[in-house]
Amino acid sequence: MQELVFTHKDYAEFRNWLNLNLDGLTWQGRFKKEFESFWDVFFEENLTIKSLIVRFDYAYSQVKIGSLSSWFLWLRDKFLSFIFLFKNKTIGEIARESELNPSLVATILRNYLLDEFPHLDQYFSEVFQVGNVLSPNLETSFAKIKKDINIETPQSGSREDEIMPSMEVTLFDEWGIFLKRMKADFGTSGFDLTKIKERSSFLKQVRVVQDISILLLLFTLTIYGVRQGNIWYEKYLSNKVSIYEPQFTWLNKSGVFKGLEQKPVKEFKLDFDGIKDITKSDGVNEFFDPEQYEEESEVTLSSFENIPRDLNKADKAASQYEGDAENANGYRETTGGTTKVYRLMMTSSNTYASRDQINELVKKYQGTPVGESRPGNDVPGGVYYNIYVPKNSFKDFMSEVMKVSQAKLFESNTSNVKNVPGKTRVFIMVKSI
Repeated sequence: MQELVFTHKDYAEFRNWLNLNLDGLTWQGRFKKEFESFWDVFFEENLTIKSLIVRFDYAYSQVKIGSLSSWFLWLRDKFLSFIFLFKNKTIGEIARESELNPSLVATILRNYLLDEFPHLDQYFSEVFQVGNVLSPNLETSFAKIKKDINIETPQSGSREDEIMPSMEVTLFDEWGIFLKRMKADFGTSGFDLTKIKERSSFLKQVRVVQDISILLLLFTLTIYGVRQGNIWYEKYLSNKVSIYEPQFTWLNKSGVFKGLEQKPVKEFKLDFDGIKDITKSDGVNEFFDPEQYEEESEVTLSSFENIPRDLNKADKAASQYEGDAENANGYRETTGGTTKVYRLMMTSSNTYASRDQINELVKKYQGTPVGESRPGNDVPGGVYYNIYVPKNSFKDFMSEVMKVSQAKLFESNTSNVKNVPGKTRVFIMVKSI
C-alpha cells in the first residue's frame, strides 16, 4: 500500500480525537501561544510516519525532565493508535513505515485498546502477540478486529481520569528552551537526528572539561594565594622580631671584685635564618647557653568564620512562577502560601509496589490531589503524582517517600503559581527501570 503522508487536516482530526485540555496544558491559557507555536512547528505539512517518529525521538532525547519525556512518549503512542484506528493500517505496515520494532508497535496498540475494552484482555493478548517478523498477527488491522468481535471505534483518545491531556507542560522552564532549540533544528535543511545527538554529546563533554578546568584553576589560585600569604606574613614577623642583650641590674653586687662595666644595649634585628645562627655571636654566648634551653614549640590557631545558616528558613523564599490571584480560579485558588514547588524523580524496578507504599504515605500525611488528577496514575514509563501536602508534615512526608526507592529531589521557584495556604505542592515521578 501507498505510504501515508499527513496533512494539516489529519493533524486537526488527531487533535480533536485526542481531546486535549488546553486550559491545563497552557495554565489557564497563559501559555497558549507557546503551545500553538509548538504544535504548528512539530506537526508540519506532508510528513510521513517515519518523519514524525524521528521528531518524537528528537523531543524525547532533548528534554531532561522526566515529566516532559513521559508526555512526548504518551503523544507518540496516541498518534500510532490514531493511525491504527482511522487509517486502515495493519500492525506490520505501521512498523515498516515507522521503522519501529513490530513487537513495540503491537504492545502500544494493545495497551490502548485494553484501556478502552478491559473485558477483552484475553482476546487482545492473543491478537497482538508478535514474536518475530514472520508472525501472522502482523496482518491484523482494526477493521479485522471490529469484524471479529463487533466493537465500536473509540470516539476519544483520552480517558476521563488520564492526567496527560491536562499536564502543565508549558509551566516547566525547559519547555521554552526546548521550543527555541526545536525551531532552530527543524528550520535547518537536512535535519539529521544522529548529528544532533552527537552535537549534544559533544557539548556535554565540553561543559565537563570546562568545569574541570575551572576547578583546577581555582585550586591553583588558592594554593598560590596561601603560599604568597605565608611569605608575606613571614616577612612581617621577621621585621617585628628584635633580640636585646639582657641587663642583669638585679644581681647582688656585694661579692663583685671587679667594678661593673656599663655596656651599651645591643639590638639585633634578624630574619629567621639569622635567628638560627644567633649562637655564633660571642656577645650573646656570654649569657646564653643553647645547651641549657629548649626551643619553644609553634602554636597554630584556627578560626571558623563560616557558620551554617538556619536551613528551616530556606522554604520561605518566593519562587519564579508566582501567579496573580486575579487569574487563579477553580482548584488553583492559591491567593496565599509560598511559591516553591518540589519535584521528586524516583527510579524503581517495581513501580506498582512503590506506588502502593507512596499511596499509604499520601493517605497517612493527608495529601490531596491537585485538581481532578488521581495520585499514582500510570504514565508511559512509570507512575506520576501531582499533590498538595500539609506544610507542617511536608518534611516528614518527603523523608519517608525518599526511603521507598532511589530518588533525587529538585526544588523549583515559580512566578505564576502559588501553593494553597498551609500546603506544599509536590510532583513525584516514579520511573520504571
